[in-house]
Amino acid sequence: MTGHPRPEPAIWRPQGRFVANIASLRQLQVFNDRGGIAVNFDTMRSVSPNIAIAGSQSETLSLWETRSSSGFVTKPKFDARLITIRFVSSGHIVYRRRSGNIDGLPTHATLVDFDDLREVHASNAFSAISGTFAVDTLMAANEALTGGDDRGLPLLAPLAEVATPGMKALFLSLQQVQRRIQGIDRHDDLIFPLAREVLTYQLLSAWPRRIASPRSGTRDVPSRSLRAALDYIEANLSNALVLADVAAAAGISVRSLQDKFRREIGLTPVQFIIDRRLAKAHLDLMSSAKSTLSIADIARSWGFVHMGDFGQRYRRLYGRAPKETRQGSRHSA
Repeated sequence: MTGHPRPEPAIWRPQGRFVANIASLRQLQVFNDRGGIAVNFDTMRSVSPNIAIAGSQSETLSLWETRSSSGFVTKPKFDARLITIRFVSSGHIVYRRRSGNIDGLPTHATLVDFDDLREVHASNAFSAISGTFAVDTLMAANEALTGGDDRGLPLLAPLAEVATPGMKALFLSLQQVQRRIQGIDRHDDLIFPLAREVLTYQLLSAWPRRIASPRSGTRDVPSRSLRAALDYIEANLSNALVLADVAAAAGISVRSLQDKFRREIGLTPVQFIIDRRLAKAHLDLMSSAKSTLSIADIARSWGFVHMGDFGQRYRRLYGRAPKETRQGSRHSA
């Protein structure tokens, strides 16, 4: 892979098309040993694997679609200078990174540096389309896109709201290119190099930017204040929260708080609070210790008093109804 020694073919190899339907632990082990992709798969608890993957990969661009009713865990096999973007259509995914965790949701696409990644947890009833780009490829595209004014890689945010026009267009392009490369010989496809180039330009143009890192010798005030706000929210999720209190805990104004959340996380503070409370409710619904509580009791404990609203928000985030999550957790217990 670009920037690192190339792995052995059993660990990673270019593939014009790869397809895997994994329905047993034996098939999972064989795929990990021989599949030739950049991560190892595992399952959570005693769940039997049910994972379907179809895609194509090269040293400059890999595209694939994943579907799993069981959920899964992946860990990188090696270090590589790669950037992975993912659009989740159902369920959710958690990236455990050295620089901090982020959640991928149907409402927000993710962008992760492969070298920063520790492991990935995908929920049950999960589906997504993903793309991995070589950092060198993106840097060259950025230089061409800006006419040589910018020779590095922009500081891209880890999360991007998918409802914006640019992100919608990026998703459709990713989907179309992923479908096009299935079952064809790239060497005979004169359109693929152009489609790949346009895809990199769309990514660089549509994806939101992070706040630039402070210069050496300066204090990381934006990150520190945002972390204080996140810590305050996490400690008070089960209590009434107002933005003025969150901003005061972070030592900034409400306007600065809103701006930091939009620019650094890709969510408004209110959206973030709601999503975190939904995540807590999701964990309670799967917990055997909370199995005697009704779904309404769990929802109310995290501030959701209107069950219709709770059900709609939960389904948008996790791709299934709260009742289905509870039933699934009982079956896997």
